[in-house]
Amino acid sequence: MALTTRPPTLRGVNAVAPAPAPDGARTALAALGARAAAGAFRPLGGPHAYDPAVAGTFRPAAVLLLLAPAGRPGPVGADVFLVQRSPRLRHHPGQIALPGGRVEEADADVVAGALRETHEEIGLAPEHVEVLGQLPPVLVPVSRYVVTPVLGWTPRAHLATKVAAGEVLHTIRASVDALLDPAARAAVTVPGRPFRSAGFRSPAGWIWGFTGNLLDHVFTELGWTRPWDTSREVQVRYDARGLVTAQDD
Repeated sequence: MALTTRPPTLRGVNAVAPAPAPDGARTALAALGARAAAGAFRPLGGPHAYDPAVAGTFRPAAVLLLLAPAGRPGPVGADVFLVQRSPRLRHHPGQIALPGGRVEEADADVVAGALRETHEEIGLAPEHVEVLGQLPPVLVPVSRYVVTPVLGWTPRAHLATKVAAGEVLHTIRASVDALLDPAARAAVTVPGRPFRSAGFRSPAGWIWGFTGNLLDHVFTELGWTRPWDTSREVQVRYDARGLVTAQDD
């Protein structure tokens, strides 16, 4: 589910974390989940900040921030799963997002909803996902969703091969180290709109909006963010195919 809205203020230069041990990415993600469970996680702010009164009028949704051992070595040593939405969809067509979607009445809870949506979108069954926690819910006003990010790890990334017909164009397995390369970072803007979000260049295009802001925040909280030029901007727009294109500098 790709949801976008006006972003919080982008961060400037962040310290580079030491290179983790081979299982460091999973350990770090589990520690982040434990911090959130203890109420010690700094939630995503700005327009995404949780407001109970507003949340009561929004639809519940969940996304899965799913990491796996990296296909190539690097300081973080993990890949993240994303999906590119079909250009035929009514909402957020062609955008790149974390797997997830609306929580249905049949779902036991938000974790179950995130796992179900992930199974539908990328073909990875819930039994192959180790749930490491969940982050505080955040708001996406433009789509009227209250979204709970769920943290997951899988050692069976090769099983994520299915694409939900009509919903997803591609399953994307992106290197976190590649996304955090300063050359792959920019602030994303939309012509004619008072919009600016954190952005990451992926093999399939730019990750921006709510997904960009969430990844930027989580990677920073994990201590993985590398210094990047936050004054650099990239404009995105939809092309004739309904796909998002960017005017790179």
